[in-house]
Amino acid sequence: MSHGRPLIPAFHEWPLVVFSTLAIMGAGLLSTPLFAWAIAGTPALAAGAMPWGVLLLGAGLIVSVGHLGRPLRAPLAPLGLGRSRLSAEIVAAGAALVVGGVAAAMPYVSPVLDLVAATAAVAFLVALGAVYSLPGQQTWRGAVAWMPLTTGLGFGAVSLTGHWGESLVAVGAFAAVALAVDTGLLILRRLSLVFPAAPLHPRYPAVFDRRQGLLAARLALVDILPGVCVFAGLPKGAAGLLALGILVDRLSFYGFACQHTTESEVSRVESLLAD
Repeated sequence: MSHGRPLIPAFHEWPLVVFSTLAIMGAGLLSTPLFAWAIAGTPALAAGAMPWGVLLLGAGLIVSVGHLGRPLRAPLAPLGLGRSRLSAEIVAAGAALVVGGVAAAMPYVSPVLDLVAATAAVAFLVALGAVYSLPGQQTWRGAVAWMPLTTGLGFGAVSLTGHWGESLVAVGAFAAVALAVDTGLLILRRLSLVFPAAPLHPRYPAVFDRRQGLLAARLALVDILPGVCVFAGLPKGAAGLLALGILVDRLSFYGFACQHTTESEVSRVESLLAD
């Protein structure tokens, strides 16, 4: 593989990168009532995070429509619920957005609406990881399927520390657990990329060649630096770094797309003959 190629030649997944980054952050914020309820027995303390979650998730969904070949057919996607993972993702995202929007717009806190929106947001994060688990794409399966959930919950917990500073230690503990699990998943992710079970044919070779550096940047931005900032009393800095880390994570996810194909087998044989 040539290292002289531009980093992202003809990269067509930018709408998906932006959509999934914004949507993961938004869903993470909408999940914060679960943290508040677990710590204080009421989701009301997460009220300040809910409007931002609605804004980010809504913006992400708008961007995602631009990636569709026929945007006007997007409302038909829920009809496949029960048969399509994509339909499950859209339904969960729509439920989180609508219920979260109603809850954020109400003049008083509704614990029921807050918890329903949070539950739908968590379901969306799970569905977002599952929807890309495709047989042909070797690097979109396994540990990576759970990373939208860990990064989303981590972002929500880290952001909540800024809205609810008096419970910094308790909320920070939730963030630490989410990011610790994410670190374990990242280790498995790296092993699957360095020691693949089958020959891989990268869709974007120039990005795939830089996988070690991108994974290291993701580790620092998602799992290390935000935790340092939280326990240093800098929750806003932690949220900003984690947001950047989620962007790197999503860029890496689509950039590392690899298929196990006849072409990859031929390339492997040719490399063996060349040696």
